[in-house]
Formats: sequence, C-alpha cells, structure tokens
Amino acid sequence: MRINLKHALLAAFAIAIAVPALADGPAQSGPDVAAPPVRAAPVRAAPVEAAPEGRTGAISLSDGDITLNVPRGYKFYPAEEAYAYIRRNNSAQPSGNVLGLLAPASANVRAPGTWATIVSYDAIGYVPSETASGLADGNFEADVRTARASQSRVFEGFAAPATFQAETPELMWAERVAAPGSQTTADLRFEQKTLARAGVATMTSIGSADQMTAMQTAAADYKAMLSFAEGKRYADFQAASDQVSAYTVPGLVTGVSATQAVAGDVKAEGEQQSGSGGLAGWFPWIALGVVGLAGAGYMLTRKRGPDVDDDDDDDAADEAKKE
Repeated sequence: MRINLKHALLAAFAIAIAVPALADGPAQSGPDVAAPPVRAAPVRAAPVEAAPEGRTGAISLSDGDITLNVPRGYKFYPAEEAYAYIRRNNSAQPSGNVLGLLAPASANVRAPGTWATIVSYDAIGYVPSETASGLADGNFEADVRTARASQSRVFEGFAAPATFQAETPELMWAERVAAPGSQTTADLRFEQKTLARAGVATMTSIGSADQMTAMQTAAADYKAMLSFAEGKRYADFQAASDQVSAYTVPGLVTGVSATQAVAGDVKAEGEQQSGSGGLAGWFPWIALGVVGLAGAGYMLTRKRGPDVDDDDDDDAADEAKKE
C-alpha cells in the first residue's frame, strides 16, 4: 500500500513537470515568441508625367485669323497635347480643327483629375444670331438628348442652360456627360462658342462637376483672351458674298445642322409610312384585281342574260300548245 502510494505521487510529480515542457512544443526551448505579422507589399501609384512646357503671351492660331493673348495665370499647349488630353479623359472631340489646350498655369494637364480647355475652330460659315430664339423652345432639351444619342454621347441634362449674348456674340452652356455619382472624373463639359464671320471658335472645358465654378471663372478670362483678325470678325460679314451657315444657334448646341435635321425628318417620315402603310405597295395590284373581277362579272351577266330570255320564250310556247 505504501509502495503504491509512493509510485502514484512520483507519477503525478512527473506529469506536472512534463506538461509545461510540452506546451512549448517538442525540441523548443525558451519562452513563447509571437511570429512577426505578415504585411502586404504597398501598392504604388503610377508615376504622374511631368507637366509639359506651356506658353503665355500673344499666340497666333488658324493662319493668323485668331489670336489668344494668354496672361501669366494660364498656359497654352499645342494641339498634340490637346489630343492626348482628350484621349486620357475619353471625351468627345470638338467639331472642327483642334488648335491647342488652355489650363491654369499651376495645373499639370497630364495629371489625373485636372480640368483643362480644348481650343478649336470650325469654319462652318456665318451663323445668324436671330436664330438664337430657338434656345427657348420647350422641346430644346429633348432635341439635345436625341442628338447626343445619335452621336453615341451621354447626356444627363444641362448643368447650366444655353445662353446667347448677341453683343459679343457668344454662346455658353454646360452639360453633364456622366451619371451622378459615377466614377468617371470627367463628368462635366463646359462649352463657350464665339461666332465669327466665317465660323465659330470654341473653348471646351472638360472636368468634374465640382470644378464648374473654376471653369466659369476661366470663361470670363477666355473671353478677354480671344480675338479675331480685322476682316474676320462677326461684324465684318458681307451678305452679298459670304457663306451663311447651315447651322442655327441651337444647332451649335445639338451639333445638328438644319440640313441634317430636314434629312432626318424626311427619313423618319418615310420609315413611318413604310411601317404603318404596309398595304400601300399592294394597292395597285388589289385595285387591278377588283377591276378585273368586276369586269368578269359583268361579262358573265351579259352572256347569261339572253339565255334566260330564250328559256322564258320556250316556256311560253309550251304553255300555248297546251292551251
């Protein structure tokens, strides 16, 4: 009994010593040390290209017909930089010839999220200012929406309605080119068009909705920068010899000329007639068939008439014989 108790005590003592030793794992000595945390490698953003060299001062464009007097607060960049900016922002190119890019002097036009302005000129002729009354048409915004759909461009509505100043003359508006809350940075397009004797100069600012105030401020500066050479101004128009544009003032917003609008109406009318009047092409044949059937019926009637009379005469003769 004493021997068994002694053995039991020794076994319990041995277990008490072995358990802490085994807690550290086999062949492991010293206190427990936590393993260092595993961290993912940091994601590095793509390096931003350095800002290109811009220009200030008087800049001649479009063979000297247009002059931009760029002050120190802004920079002008060549057309190649403008095309690159359009591609980076996946934006629609303005109509006409792209002449260059304008931006605040402190901005890097190659950095993401930077707003800038495309300078272009479209030699479409003299646009009559009296056509501006069409901007007040109740269907005007719907016309713009239809035009953008045909141009494969997104139109989410006007951020600023189209307004025309006959004194300048100048047309200005802003439109939302992406859905609200979208991840697209360039979701706003601010347009400023100045009419001339033979065409229209355009400043197209591209950026986000929260940059619209800065665009509006720049628009006032752009107005002072831009000038046309003598003889090329809007007031120099000669009705006897100059080309009158196929575009109206509302057409400058929609991007659809009066000729294109008429052609579209004729096409739509033709499609409507083709779709709703499916029997129209068969009408001559149906009419001919009716006439033919009527003629055949008439001939049968005439042929049968004498036969009927002969039968009646025979019946009368039989009755006379019986009497």
